[in-house]
Parts: sequence; structure tokens; C-alpha cells
Amino acid sequence: MPRKTGEQPKYKDIADDLRRRIDAGEFAEKGKLPPERKLLVQYADTVKSAVTVRQALGVLRDEGVVESRVGSGWYVLEWRPIVRNGLDRLRSDQWGEGKSIWDVDVDGRDVVPDGVQVEILPAEVDVANALGIDAGELVCRRDRRYLVDEVPVLRSVAYIPEDLARGTRITQADTGAGGTYKQLEKAGHKPVRFREDLRCRKALPAEAEDLGLAAAAPVVELVRYAYDVDERIVEVNRMILDASRYLFRYEFDS
Repeated sequence: MPRKTGEQPKYKDIADDLRRRIDAGEFAEKGKLPPERKLLVQYADTVKSAVTVRQALGVLRDEGVVESRVGSGWYVLEWRPIVRNGLDRLRSDQWGEGKSIWDVDVDGRDVVPDGVQVEILPAEVDVANALGIDAGELVCRRDRRYLVDEVPVLRSVAYIPEDLARGTRITQADTGAGGTYKQLEKAGHKPVRFREDLRCRKALPAEAEDLGLAAAAPVVELVRYAYDVDERIVEVNRMILDASRYLFRYEFDS
């Protein structure tokens, strides 16, 4: 039946009702909405197509009310941010004492590095330029994704000059207590200065798939440079972060 003049689309009616149900706490126990096929049954008097239900969910997603988790379904979005304190996490008395820089961010939440890949390979031009070396020189590439509370939040790809990584645990999947920076300190190239460049943009298709995001969802691209006392760049780390999961905090004295 065609819509009457002035009548809002059916998917907005469904979105309004789902919002009401969410506000009433109907899904609070598990935070998960019924599968789309069940929602279609629940709203059978209103619509006959799963496309309309999907449109309604898309409205709530764009409002920041729900989120889609790839392979799992739709969930009420409870914003419990990862508070990324850019200054505290990189202090040498953090990683220098064998702690993880993640400890500053997650406050006891479950952090898991997923699919760590380590390889030695010739530096491509952009990596060589970032490290201040010649293209083709060997670098150690460390690629991993991080999950917090079983949700992917960040992809990190770090490059370390091979001569600094050689003979250290940087070339292994598990770098040990204190991570890469502690290993660089042991090798005589302790990072003493950092620079981070970040920008917010839409996720590329591969990035959205990797982090389980909606198409063109916002991400933060962050590139960190670590320098030793001789101003040599000892690591470049390019990270893609799910922008909806993070709060960036910087505290410093004037």
C-alpha cells in the first residue's frame, strides 16, 4: 500500500519503535538485538521486506544507537571508550619497567594481539622515507590487529630498521615485557622522543572489513615516530583505529 501524503517511511517507523524498545531496556541483558529475520517477523504487520528492516537499523547505526559486528549481529552501542593518553602511555617509566603501553589505555580490560606477523623485507619508498633510510634497505615489519573485549579496535603496522631489530625479540611474535621499545633500549637505541601525526578520515573498504566497521565509517590514521638520543628514527608505526572506540586525551603542565 503506498504511503499517504505526509506519512513517514516505514523504515523510520521501525527505527522509532526499536529506539523506544532500546530506551526501555528491552535488550539490556545481552545488549544484542534479535536477528534481522526475527525483526522482520516482529514487524510483519508493518513491512514485508528485510531491506526495510535493514534501513531502520542503518538509521539507528548512523545515530550511534546500535552497531553491527561482522558475523555476530546488531548490538546496542554502549560507549565505553578506550582512553588513549598519548603522553602517559609513551613514558619510559611505563615500558621501561616492562609494562605494556596498553595498560594506560584499557584499565584492566582484555587486550589481545591478533594474527601477529613479523617479517624482514626490503623497505618500500614510503617506508624508507619515513625511517630516513634508502629504499631497499632491510626493515623488520610487525603487523598485528588488537582486540579489546573481543572487538577489533586497531590495526598496527610497525617498521624497525633491521640492524636494530637483529638479534632481539623484535623479530619474534612476542617481544617480551616492555615490548619493542624495551628491546630497542637493550640494543642501545632507547627511544627518548616521539612524534604522532593523526587524522580522521573514512575507512577504506579493506580497513572497514578488517575492523568490522560499516562502509566508510570514520577511522583515525595515526603515525608514530620514535627517535633515539642521536635523533635516529628507530621505529615508524602506522595505526588505523576505529574512531568510535577511542577518546584521545593529552595532559601536560604549562
